Amino acid sequence: MLKEFEIIEKIFKKTSSSIFLGIGDDAALFQKNKKEFWVISQDTLNIDTHFLSNTDPENLGWKSLAVNVSDILSMGGNPRYALLSMSVPSANQVWIKKFSNGFFKCAKNYGVELIGGDTTKGSLSISICILGEALQKNVLLRSNAKLNDDIWVTGELGLAALGLKYIKKKFDAPKVLIKNAIKALEKPQPIDVDMKKLAKLFNSAIDLSDGLVPDLNHVLNKSALGADIFLESLPMPKWIRENKAYSLVLKGGDDYQLLLTAPKSSYKKIIEFSIVNQIKMSHIGAMTKTKKIAIIKSDGRLLNYKEKGYDHFAE
Repeated sequence: MLKEFEIIEKIFKKTSSSIFLGIGDDAALFQKNKKEFWVISQDTLNIDTHFLSNTDPENLGWKSLAVNVSDILSMGGNPRYALLSMSVPSANQVWIKKFSNGFFKCAKNYGVELIGGDTTKGSLSISICILGEALQKNVLLRSNAKLNDDIWVTGELGLAALGLKYIKKKFDAPKVLIKNAIKALEKPQPIDVDMKKLAKLFNSAIDLSDGLVPDLNHVLNKSALGADIFLESLPMPKWIRENKAYSLVLKGGDDYQLLLTAPKSSYKKIIEFSIVNQIKMSHIGAMTKTKKIAIIKSDGRLLNYKEKGYDHFAE
C-alpha cells in the first residue's frame, strides 16, 4: 500500500509551467504582482482521524483554520482569505454556532477573511482552502536550506502529542500538564507575527504537523542535506524531558509550530526579533552534508530513534 507522500509524489504531482511552485511544499505559489506571491494551501480534518467526536466544537473551529494558517506562515506568508467546506451529519444549530465562534476567533486573530465555501450532509469533515501573501524575495521553500544553516523552531514541542496519547489511554502524566496538553492538541497556536519581517532572516521553513523528524526530513530531501539536532536544545515540557519521552517531540506531530533554517549571520537578529515580538525561538542544530538526521545527546552520544512519523495510510 502506498504511503501518504508516495501517493502525492507518484500519482498527483505534475509539472506546472503556469505557476512558480506547485505540489511539494507546505503551499503553492503563484504571482500576485512583481513583488509578491499568492500563497495557497488546503487541509482537511476528518472525525476519528484528526479529531474525536467529543472534541469541543469551538476548539475544532479554531483548529480547522489554525492548521491552514500554519501552512501559509511556513512559506513566509501572511494569511488573508479562506474558503470553508463542511460535511455535517445534521443541521445542529448549537454545534455549528460553537464551531463558527471558534473559527471566527481564529480568523480575527490571524487577519483572515472568510469569503466562501460549501456545506453538505455526511460524516463530519472540515476542509479549508486558504490564501495568503508573501514577498517573492523572502519566500521560504523547503529546498532552500543551506549547508551550515542554523536550525530553529518556534514555540514548544511534544505537548499536543502527549494530549493525544492521553486521550487514547496510551500515556499518563500530571493533571495540570494533561490539561495543557489537550488544549495544545485541540487549539494549536501558530506564531502570530508579520512573516514579511521574520522571513527575511531565514532561508527555508516547514510547518511541524507530522513530527519534528519526519518534517525535517522533507527539508533534507528537498535540499539534499543532513542535520545535527541537539537534544538538550529542543524546547519541550520539563516532564517530557525528565521522563525521556522524546518520541512525543521527535515524531509526535500536531505542534503546528515552524522549523526554520537561517545563515549563522542571522543569529543575533533572530534573537532580537524574538524578544521584541515575544516569540519563543530555539536554536536546535545545524544543517550538514550527511543527508541524515543525528540527534545528539548532551554527552555527545547519538540518540536512537525511529524516523516514522504520522502517515494517514499507515497500516
